[in-house]
Amino acid sequence: MDMPQLSDGHRALTALIGTWTGEEELAASAWAPASTAVATVRYRLALKGFAVVQEYEQRRADGGGLLGHNVFTVDPATGDTLWYGFDSYGFPPMSPGTGGWDNGTLVLEKRTERGVARHRLTPDGDVLHHVIDLQMGVGTEFCQFLSARYIREPAT
Repeated sequence: MDMPQLSDGHRALTALIGTWTGEEELAASAWAPASTAVATVRYRLALKGFAVVQEYEQRRADGGGLLGHNVFTVDPATGDTLWYGFDSYGFPPMSPGTGGWDNGTLVLEKRTERGVARHRLTPDGDVLHHVIDLQMGVGTEFCQFLSARYIREPAT
């Protein structure tokens, strides 16, 4: 059996590497009222380049927040980017989010029994934009849930 090799998809994920801090605008949801937040997002290379690990810490203006631990990798058979996410809400990942790069934006969709979350991560130098659209229920439209702009901290 041939062992997987690092691909363009793996190399594209390195654009996320670093520590990013910024502001988030959150719409009301089943989990929390509309709010603003400040988040710190740390991405690091792991497993000899086959994965990128993310640690996420959100602090909302209303005192709430969210913690996340996410792993991004690439399926060697399809080339799709896979996203395995765990967070302090406690829902275990039933399957990975999937997607890929589209004109410099990483687009990932995560489907659960609660609905569909579409994440768009756009790294642009030392700025990272993250937009999450949610579709709650069959046949409903996607609605923007989160809009964030993060700035990469200088490497130390």
